[in-house]
Amino acid sequence: MKKIIIAHGHTSIEVMHSMTPFILSIKERDDWKWEFVDYILSNIQRKQGDLLILVRKYHDGKTSDSNIISDLLELRKNFSKIIYFDDSAAASIAFFCAFPYVDEYWKRSTLSDKSLYKKKFYGGHLFSDYYHSKHNIDDESQTFFNPVSNNEIDLKKLKIAWNIGIGVFPLNGDSILDKQYLMTRRFIAAMTILPNIQPVYMLISRYFERMKKELEKEVSFDKKMRKLSSRFMSANYRKSIGFQRKLLIKKTAEKKFFLVGNIKKKEFIQETFKAFGILSPFGWGEICYRDFEAALGGSYLIKPDMSHINTWPNIYSEDMYYSLKWDLSNLDNLDLLFDQSDECEKAVNRARGEYLSSLKTSVARCINMIDQII
Repeated sequence: MKKIIIAHGHTSIEVMHSMTPFILSIKERDDWKWEFVDYILSNIQRKQGDLLILVRKYHDGKTSDSNIISDLLELRKNFSKIIYFDDSAAASIAFFCAFPYVDEYWKRSTLSDKSLYKKKFYGGHLFSDYYHSKHNIDDESQTFFNPVSNNEIDLKKLKIAWNIGIGVFPLNGDSILDKQYLMTRRFIAAMTILPNIQPVYMLISRYFERMKKELEKEVSFDKKMRKLSSRFMSANYRKSIGFQRKLLIKKTAEKKFFLVGNIKKKEFIQETFKAFGILSPFGWGEICYRDFEAALGGSYLIKPDMSHINTWPNIYSEDMYYSLKWDLSNLDNLDLLFDQSDECEKAVNRARGEYLSSLKTSVARCINMIDQII
């Protein structure tokens, strides 16, 4: 029997997104023994197994390259295989110092052109570098650049696992799973410190089944509001990253067909089921929660061009969303979409179909990726 250890920090983004395929896979293989270990509360150096999957362990912003290397060298003594699951938001950022010491390096998304990993970007992202170059946007604090690869790094180890779409989202319902989503999210994350993963498995399974049933429905735009939701903040980002959001907030405030300002999470989810479209800018990375909230709510996703990345689930094909140019030059006439409701409806249903298929196959994808390693 193969022993697989998932080492995590029990944050909600790990448990409710990155780890969900692992949790849902625990009953799929009789020849695998799963163990979920909190690396904050437990000493994983004392664990042994056939495969160790480290989730987000070095993302505290303090761990040096030398400490990462020494940690992995120690773990190598007790594990036949090691996967590092970098579930950070940015497609352009990876700990290349770890590559020689792991068997695979998993990401939510990767750059389509992998040669770009050899280049430095102002702010660490292609888009932050773009706004720095085109609009002279400088960060106030010390400038951040992404780590870069070199010819000695084996980029074949870089794999796309799954993005935050494979996770737990609320719906527009009366269930406590919807009404108390944020509290339930924290509760489920906290439960992973317990030795028995079964209660977490049951709750996540419940959310997944509800999401699948919702996505099986055909969306009709006949009763949609002729409004586009544009509710997000630009604060708490470095200037080069938050500039896109800041510019969008300024431009959408000038148009009456945009719904702007802050509302509660429950109200926002309700709005995704009613609004014609959802505007979703980049944040610390390109992929955002509202991308998949739009799909679940049946709203047309409007988003800056995503052609520079590869990811899964991929609801970013040209026929599934409205692609904004990074200079936002095609933003002003978005109200014309209201007269193209049939095409927008088809795009939404295509995205929902792709998302549904991904949810249904996420466990098989997880099992297959692990099987290829061990």
